[in-house]
Amino acid sequence: MQTRDPKNQSFYQQADGPLLGLLTMLLYTVFTLLPGSNSMMVVWPWVFIWQVALTLPVLWLFWQIWHKPLSALALGNQLDGIAALAATGILVSTFFAEFPNQARWYGWAALCGLAALYAVNGWINNPQRWRKLLVLQGGLSLGFIVLSLGLWLSQTYLPELERLQVLAQYGVAANFDFNIVSLRNWHPIGHQNYVAGYLVLELPLLVGLGIVQKGHWRWLWWTGVGLGLVALYTTSSRGGFLSLAVTGGVTLALLLLKSKLPRLWLGLIGCGFLSLLILLIGTNNRLRSLFESVLTGSEGGELAYRAITNTIGWHMGLSHFGSGIGLGGVPITYQKYRPVWAGREAELAFQLHSTPAQLWAEMGIWGFLIPLAGGVVLMGGIIRWQRLVNQTSDAAILTGALLGGLLGYATLSLTDYQLDNLCISGVLIIFLAALAYQLRQIPTVNADASSQKPLRRSLVVMGLGFFVIVQLWLIPVHRAWALSHTGFEALAQNQFDRFVQNVARASRLAPWEPYYPYQLAWNLGNLSFQTENSASQQTREAAISWFKTANAISPYQEFGYSNLGWLLVNQAPQEAAQAFMQSANLIPNKRGVFLGLGFSLLGQNQPDLAIPALVLELLRQPSLITSPIWRIDQFAAIYPQLLENLLQTYQELLNTFAAQPDISRFLHQNRGAVRWWIGDLAEAQADWSAANSQLGQTILQTPDRQSFESAVERLSYSPAQLILQAWLNPSASVRQQRLEQAWALSKRDASLAESVPPATAIAELLQSMNQSNTLRQWLTENAPSWQPRSQRLGFGALSRHIDGPIPADFLPRIENIPMTLFLSELMPSLNFMPPLDLELQKRQIALIQSIQQSE
Repeated sequence: MQTRDPKNQSFYQQADGPLLGLLTMLLYTVFTLLPGSNSMMVVWPWVFIWQVALTLPVLWLFWQIWHKPLSALALGNQLDGIAALAATGILVSTFFAEFPNQARWYGWAALCGLAALYAVNGWINNPQRWRKLLVLQGGLSLGFIVLSLGLWLSQTYLPELERLQVLAQYGVAANFDFNIVSLRNWHPIGHQNYVAGYLVLELPLLVGLGIVQKGHWRWLWWTGVGLGLVALYTTSSRGGFLSLAVTGGVTLALLLLKSKLPRLWLGLIGCGFLSLLILLIGTNNRLRSLFESVLTGSEGGELAYRAITNTIGWHMGLSHFGSGIGLGGVPITYQKYRPVWAGREAELAFQLHSTPAQLWAEMGIWGFLIPLAGGVVLMGGIIRWQRLVNQTSDAAILTGALLGGLLGYATLSLTDYQLDNLCISGVLIIFLAALAYQLRQIPTVNADASSQKPLRRSLVVMGLGFFVIVQLWLIPVHRAWALSHTGFEALAQNQFDRFVQNVARASRLAPWEPYYPYQLAWNLGNLSFQTENSASQQTREAAISWFKTANAISPYQEFGYSNLGWLLVNQAPQEAAQAFMQSANLIPNKRGVFLGLGFSLLGQNQPDLAIPALVLELLRQPSLITSPIWRIDQFAAIYPQLLENLLQTYQELLNTFAAQPDISRFLHQNRGAVRWWIGDLAEAQADWSAANSQLGQTILQTPDRQSFESAVERLSYSPAQLILQAWLNPSASVRQQRLEQAWALSKRDASLAESVPPATAIAELLQSMNQSNTLRQWLTENAPSWQPRSQRLGFGALSRHIDGPIPADFLPRIENIPMTLFLSELMPSLNFMPPLDLELQKRQIALIQSIQQSE
């Protein structure tokens, strides 16, 4: 392989733009090690710093084009054609996007990534730099691994042990549980799958460096491999372990085919690797649960989630075959394409958890052609390359490590999308540039930089012109972000007028961003509910106006329509009904959507239409029947007819799904609970027997104390068992202890503050229990209630802005505490039953048609 003439090294060092390269590497390092980097990228001022990190490689590339022949920058091996295809696909997708401004934002980032690939490729002009770059990347990954484990131990693992000790004080025995999302290692990037993706890329490189380097360096790299495996384990990423298994399996297969190592050694290595995988999976409850769900064929969960998001991606791509919906279009159009049968699974997403699905959705046919053509060209180059090199050389081993990382990441990319993450995309760029260097035969380049000088400098001038246009477009975007940030700071200081002024200005600067009007609408609406006077009415009108603005910008978001409906429900019920119907068309299973529709129809004096709407709500959220809300005059008047229609609908559905046991059990369970709630105990017994409901049949044995005690003891350890034990023990101290245990156990997945039983709530539960003669009287008549709010926890992440507060729905929730917190098993909500959701859709369509005909 040829290299450049050493006499010309000083020229090339200057032409390589070392300062721009150093600054690029510096910011890349920052966003690799910055705690919560993926979240920090969408908060001011880090979003601006991230944009600077994107623009530096562009300027770096322009510098190199200005000073060096184009041949010195080419990737070679037809890879430049793939890069041109990718650039074309990005431009086409952006030009035809339904939401063009979002597409420009993401499209610019993608073009910067291509520029970075060429800039890094142009810098790697000799074997020393090639190896130096890989060593630096390996060192950065070591820092990442140490930081990841350190933050996980200090901020996740040790605090969780403290929380478990507090729970133990209340008699709740709980273990560290990787099924709880917050306990997985998401440090420092911000999500456990991102951390796993980074590790899958880097671990083979650390192995390669451990093989080729000598002395203390070797031990350092192998220590990094060990710590990296521990870090991967703490992520509990199923995709990460699948990738590890694929990479290891393919590596062992290639060694068996080509390596001269003794077969005994290879067999021992294979057995050791398999044993390690079994050990890691066997000791991680989340990884075990995947195999259990596959073996049992259970529905729902993450397998259903992936099926839903891939289906959505498929329909997105089909609807815009030639261009896709546009880069960045997934979160803003997601609910438009979400299938009804998805139930409560995957209600929201800002990415489709599959790179092929994401690319197909956002780029259409281009998202299929680019990776396919790139994979074919890359594989062809690898096949040619491996015939020409010594397979035991350091360069060959490190190149194999790069390929191993890419293979593992390609496997993980089937179950996640991570290209919008700066540090992961940075690793991919470095790996691809390093592979391009190895795969091409580098010719001797004439030192005369005047070759093609007019063409090159014309390209730079045109590129700078495009660069300036983009920056001019970005200026108001960043100005809006900065203004909104100061506005949210003012809101935190109770300077409400300043908040409104700044965020409204931000909305005018970036009128295509729904985040600003959403925040104005929600905060103004929230303020209007806190007081009732003429000023609050004006505030509510402003909130309504901003919600309408946001819904016009982002027409496929249930959040905007539902909360607009609750703002309108008292003053304009007909308009509110329209908003709730929009919500129902997007997410029919969302809590409160049909409750709001029913309420707005009652406000129009249309009880015959309101009752079917409320029935649809109760079929999806059965525990709502236990709410004190039905004592409100408007609902109390229709309550008897509502119960009659609800029970009749249950019978119709049972007839429809008589041949589907799972759905029949679900329907019998909930109809039995409704019948028990209204005092029809004999019919409840029949339903709960058909549903094989152990808890339901136990509660029905309450009058026979001896049978009841025996049945309670047979229940599994749960909040329900503890609450029934509390009822059986009239001693105040025992009851209080059981109530506290039930509360703590029901909150075992929550934070430390939420896990500690609140003294006031426990006192209310204890007092109401002591004042009740029967268990049913306590639960149906005397049980205390609360009014929690449904927070939109993913609102900031989905909006790609986290400067502002997290909204909570205006939906009025009044809940029976013991029924919803401790005995929720009696009335399970409809989560994921596709056939039942499709059947309910038919009723929803019929209802909406009836409402429209009545107008």
